[in-house]
Amino acid sequence: MIPRLWDLLILLLTTSLANCLLHVQKNEIRTFDSLDGLWTFVREPHNGGDIGIGNQWNTLDLDKFPNATVMPVPSAYNDIGTGSELRDHIGWVWYEKKEFVPLRDRNMRHVLRFASVNYFAVVYVNSEKVTSHTGGHLPFEVDVSSQIKFGAENKFTVAVNNTLSWSTIPQGDFNYQKLAQRNISGRIVSPMLSRLPDGAVKNVGNFDFFNYAGILRTVQLVKIPSIHIQNINIVADHTGSFFFETAANNLDGIQVEVKMFDGDSNQVFTTNQTKTEGKLENAKLWWPRGMGDPNLYTLEVSLISDGELVDIYRETFGFRTVTWSDSQIFINSKPFYCLGFGMHEDFELIGRGFNQAVMTKDLNLLEWMGGNCYRTTHYPYSEERMFENDRRGIAVIVETPAVGLKGFSKANNNLHIKMLTDMIDRDKNHPSVFAWSLANEPVTSKKESRAYFKTLVDTAHGIDRTRPVTTVYGPTNFDNDETADLMDFICVNRYYGWYIDMGYIPWINQSVYWDISLWRETFHKPIIVTEYGADSIPGLNQEPSVDFSEQYQNEVIQETHHAFDALHKDHTITGEMIWNFADFMTGMRFPTTRAVGNHKGVFTRSRQAKIAAYTLRNRYLKRFDQTQLEIWD
Repeated sequence: MIPRLWDLLILLLTTSLANCLLHVQKNEIRTFDSLDGLWTFVREPHNGGDIGIGNQWNTLDLDKFPNATVMPVPSAYNDIGTGSELRDHIGWVWYEKKEFVPLRDRNMRHVLRFASVNYFAVVYVNSEKVTSHTGGHLPFEVDVSSQIKFGAENKFTVAVNNTLSWSTIPQGDFNYQKLAQRNISGRIVSPMLSRLPDGAVKNVGNFDFFNYAGILRTVQLVKIPSIHIQNINIVADHTGSFFFETAANNLDGIQVEVKMFDGDSNQVFTTNQTKTEGKLENAKLWWPRGMGDPNLYTLEVSLISDGELVDIYRETFGFRTVTWSDSQIFINSKPFYCLGFGMHEDFELIGRGFNQAVMTKDLNLLEWMGGNCYRTTHYPYSEERMFENDRRGIAVIVETPAVGLKGFSKANNNLHIKMLTDMIDRDKNHPSVFAWSLANEPVTSKKESRAYFKTLVDTAHGIDRTRPVTTVYGPTNFDNDETADLMDFICVNRYYGWYIDMGYIPWINQSVYWDISLWRETFHKPIIVTEYGADSIPGLNQEPSVDFSEQYQNEVIQETHHAFDALHKDHTITGEMIWNFADFMTGMRFPTTRAVGNHKGVFTRSRQAKIAAYTLRNRYLKRFDQTQLEIWD
C-alpha cells in the first residue's frame, strides 16, 4: 500500500488543529518556568475515599499537615518512602508547590502543562480547580492566566489517584471487602464468613509491570503571547514532496511567515501561507540506523503584526515515507527489518519518572547493541525521547496505554479513542515514528472486540494515513482472533521455551516457525515478533542450563533466532524485538514467577549486560547494514 500525497492533503485539510498541544520550547518570544523540584506531599489513607476533595484540601496549606513530607518531581512516589504503605498505596495523594510569578510577565498567557500524571489528576491554582485529566503518559495543559497572581506567590496543587478498574485504560481488577455491619456497641450484627479483614482492598492491573504513580514527567508554567501558534502538521515524503498546515488562535491583521531550513541551517523554502504544498529537489531523507543518515529539517513559523514579531515556533521533521506490502514494511521504498527491543521507562528509586541520564544511557546501549528500533511498551514514552529517536535514527512503534484489555465497553472505547488521538497528535511530526500500536495483548478472542478495534483503526487512519496501524497479539491465536484482519501489519508475542514448553529448548525452533507461519497464512499481512525470551536472575549460572539461569535465557534466545532466520528467508516476518531490554519492577501479581520484578532483560535493572546481551549484540551488528537484507542468509 502506497499512500498518495494528495490523499494526505485532503485528510489533513479536514483535521482540526485548534485544540492540539505543541511541545514546549524557549525562543525569542516563548518561555517557561520549570516547576520541577521538591513538592509538598500528603498521602490520604489507603483507599480512603475522597477525603481530601470532600474536605477541600485544595484550600489548605498541605505543608501544615502532620503527615506532610516532600516528593521529587518528576518521579513516581512509590519507591521514595521507606515502607510498603507508600509503595503499595491505592487512592489519592496530594502535591503542592508555591512559586512566585514575576509582574513583568503579566502580559503573557500562562499555561500550566503536565507531561504525564498517572493516573487521574485534579489540578488547582490558588485553591481554584482549573482542570482534571484521565490517563498517564500523555501531556495535558490548561490556561491559568486568570488564576495567576502576578508579582506574588502562587500555589499549585495536584490531587492524583492511581486506582485502576475495568473502566480505566489500562484496566485492573478492583476487589474490596465491605465493612461488616455493627451496632452501637461495636458488635457485628450481620456476621459474614470471610477470610479477609474489614475494608481489605486488592487492586491488580491487567499487566505485568509495576503501576508507578504520581507526577512522572516535567511540570512547566508556559508563557506564550496572547496571539500565538497553536499547532503545526507536516507531511514530507521521500520524493521531496511536502505539505504543512499551521493554526493560530487569531490571524486578524497578522502576517504569517514560514521558512524551511535544512540540517545545515540553509533556508530552502519560504511562504506566507498557513497551508502550503511543494516539492524540495534533492531533499536529504530521514533514514533509520543502518539504512542511511537521519537527516532532519526545521519548519519555522512566525506571526508578525505591524512589523513586530508576535510569536515564533520551530518544528523539526524529516522527509520519510512508510509503505507496506502483504509481507514487508518499507521505509523510503527500501525494505526495513526491525532489530529491536521491548522496553520500559523504569529505573530504581524513580520508577517510571523521567530522567535524562537514564534515557540517554538506554539509547546509548540500544545503539551499542546494533538495534534500529523499539516499541514504546506499553504506553507513550517521554517527548524528550521522541526527539532523540529522530536525531539518532531509531525507528519507533508508539503504543497507547491499552495493555491487557479484557473489557470492551463503549465508555472504554471512547476513552481509548481520546488517548489514541492525543498520542498521534503529540507525535505526528516525528519521522522516527513509523507505526501506531493500538494495544498490547488484548483479549481479542471476544466477539465484541471487533467493533471496538474497528473504531480505533478508523480513528487512526482518519487522522494519519501516512503510517500503518497494528495491534500486538499475545493471548489470542491466529484461529480465534477477531481483529487482526483490520490491521495494516500484525505484531505477535510468543514465549516458546518459557511460558510454553519450559525446558524443551530443542522444540523452540519448529514451534516458533509453525506458529508465526500460520499467522501469515491466515491474514497475509507483514509480521513483527514483538516479544520473546526468558527470565534470568542476574549472576545465576547453571550448566547444564535450568530456568532462571543466564545460560537458559541465552539458549532460548539462540533457538528462537534459528526460527527467525528461516521466517525472514521466507519473507514471513519483517522484524524482531526481544523482551526485554532491561529488567524492570512488577507488582506481586505473579508471586511464584516474579522475584523482585521481571528479569527478562538482557540488561539488569542497573543496565549491566547479561550473557544474552552479547548474543543479541552479535546478531544485530551482523545484520545492522540494512542494505544487505537479501544476503543475510
